[in-house]
Amino acid sequence: MRFLYTFLLLCAALAAQAQTNVRAWYAEGQVWVVWQLDLPLPETYGIYASAAPFSNIADATLLGRPFYLEYLPFALRAQIDSSMNYRIPDGMGGIYELAPNEGLFVATPHQAGAMYFAVTAWGDSLVQEGVNITDDAVPFSYDPENDPVECHLQTTLPSPSNPDYTCRVYVLWADGRQNYWESRPDFPVMANAAKNGMPSLFIACVPNDFDNSEPVPLTIWLHGGQGDAQQSVPGKRRIIDIDPEEGILVAHNDDVIGWRSDEPHLGGKTWHFGWRKNWDPFTQLDLPLTTDTVINYTQRRYLWIDEWLIKNFNVDPARINLNGHSMGSAGCTALAKCYPSHYASAAIHSNGFQGPGTVNAAIVFGSANQNFPTNLVNREGQPVRFYELWNIIDNCSPERDWPLMRTWHGKQDANDAMAWDADVVENYRVADSLGMGVQIFWSERGHNLNTSPIDHWYHGNQPEEQIAYDNTDYEEAHFRSDTWLPAFFNHRLDSQARDPGDGTPGINGNGSGDDWGTWGGYHRWSELEAYSDAGGPHIEGTFWLEGGAVYDNENCPIDSLQADLYIRRLPDSLNAFCGANLMYSLTSLDDNYVATGMVDCVDGELLKLEDVLLFRKGIRRLRLEIALPVSTSSVEARTFRALLYPNPVEDIARLSVETEEAGLVRLGLFDLQGRRLLEQAYSCLPGRNELELSVQNLPAGMYFLQFSNERGEEGVLRMLVR
Repeated sequence: MRFLYTFLLLCAALAAQAQTNVRAWYAEGQVWVVWQLDLPLPETYGIYASAAPFSNIADATLLGRPFYLEYLPFALRAQIDSSMNYRIPDGMGGIYELAPNEGLFVATPHQAGAMYFAVTAWGDSLVQEGVNITDDAVPFSYDPENDPVECHLQTTLPSPSNPDYTCRVYVLWADGRQNYWESRPDFPVMANAAKNGMPSLFIACVPNDFDNSEPVPLTIWLHGGQGDAQQSVPGKRRIIDIDPEEGILVAHNDDVIGWRSDEPHLGGKTWHFGWRKNWDPFTQLDLPLTTDTVINYTQRRYLWIDEWLIKNFNVDPARINLNGHSMGSAGCTALAKCYPSHYASAAIHSNGFQGPGTVNAAIVFGSANQNFPTNLVNREGQPVRFYELWNIIDNCSPERDWPLMRTWHGKQDANDAMAWDADVVENYRVADSLGMGVQIFWSERGHNLNTSPIDHWYHGNQPEEQIAYDNTDYEEAHFRSDTWLPAFFNHRLDSQARDPGDGTPGINGNGSGDDWGTWGGYHRWSELEAYSDAGGPHIEGTFWLEGGAVYDNENCPIDSLQADLYIRRLPDSLNAFCGANLMYSLTSLDDNYVATGMVDCVDGELLKLEDVLLFRKGIRRLRLEIALPVSTSSVEARTFRALLYPNPVEDIARLSVETEEAGLVRLGLFDLQGRRLLEQAYSCLPGRNELELSVQNLPAGMYFLQFSNERGEEGVLRMLVR
């Protein structure tokens, strides 16, 4: 609260007066109400409006009740510059900067009209013409398509921690309503009615040579419970290098001002989610006595800002990556689970998976025993409960698949909400069995990212002292939400895998299990493709275990690891895979190794490969191919079918061909590039014919085997050679 004293001293220098000179104007989708302040500063003001002049608040509608930490730019002054004032559109195409003795409230209309606006210190009921009400009714428009609500730039400055980056500080003001679905088309409801008009800050940072002529990635960083947005600008969090190479880094500020068990303060966080629909921020210890709903007001704000950046900064919607630490890691988890197709990946640092548990949290969210429903539904169509949001186990969306989830935790973490314990390890074990695409890391560190004297995943701020896998530039280059996801799982079943123990904290014999380890964290992939062509549907990708990292601890310490694999995020065009009798091939790009196996279709939706063995880069990288056998064509219902056996083939491919009439049947063999390798003709009789084709000289891999007859009927089969 150190900035509060600077702020109050600034206000004390002003001449004492009642709120006066109330003015309002419309600009960029909202109405801006400005007035001169009372001294001493009221804790809250009431903002009222009516279509007709009024002299008593009883004859008007209460629009909002901002705290002094909101009607003055406290977040800006606390994080950016103690002398800052709000900068807002002036309604004439320019910018108006508030004077130090002026307050601000922002209203969001849902229809065009004109109203008188008045401001009173809370508790005052009288309104005086020429003093604290606008002289005339203020007209405002409603045109969401052509005049939408915007974010508002407050200042641009070099990152205080890295001058190679520029930070743009924005504020937006929420539309608050009890009916949380009563949104404008351009602007969702981001607060309950009690918090209508609340300001929110975020910082968007870019390299000084930023070029968005082509779509750019977006990295989002969510701060912890004792942090704020400025904690996550370029140059900060050096141990995980959050400086973007090509895109935008956004640091959100999570705060909602209101009474908990003591004074209204900036320490009130929403866990980057939201709060109870009926929470009264003006009442001390407003503990809920009846069932309430926790609304994802904060998530809505973050998603809307993403869309605003997509529209205004050419952000690539397929390259949005989430990151968070402590409370921010919990918020990151919840966002990724609630809106999985929106994000390419989620990096989760120090999440205890249990959610908030204090008395102050119970005021805002309800207690863990109450576990109120949210406004979201899961895959079964049931309401998502608030305390289901924070783990890496429960589904929180109608969607089946999650983005890639990477979670790091420390075995010396003693943080109240996020401590290493049995709950953390239970989440790990269950998540590793589910096949959702969760990669799990644990190590020797405590709660904070860069204060532990020992940590397997880093030993300093230099590239050769830390892994690259958790860095912003790695996310930018490798992860997308519009490609299929290889979800490796059941890592813990490999006898070579390390084990996190039973949740007892400590290292060097003081805890349980291995001091450090990962389930799935060494797995890498590239060139992921899922597509259909004339040869039918295909899935292809290249896989290996990390073996070429600068920091040696990032490299897999053993030659190979085995796990199961679900293939997730498949496009609808490849649904034909499910129900088919499929085989896969894993072909080495480095030597003659080839492995094959069956592909299971799980619940009619998911493709599953069991016991997939991957190798460290430097030993071999494996090319995966799964292809759906193409059924033969039928002309005038005549019979022309073929069956290949065995498949995979070692020396001789045997083909059982059934044809209705005598004639020549031609076999053509093609590689994956469509090059014809062999062609042979066979004289066949009506009925079943057994044909043979030598493949002894072919390299191991997958091929197309085309067969055709003299009537122009043809078909294609997939053939694996090993």
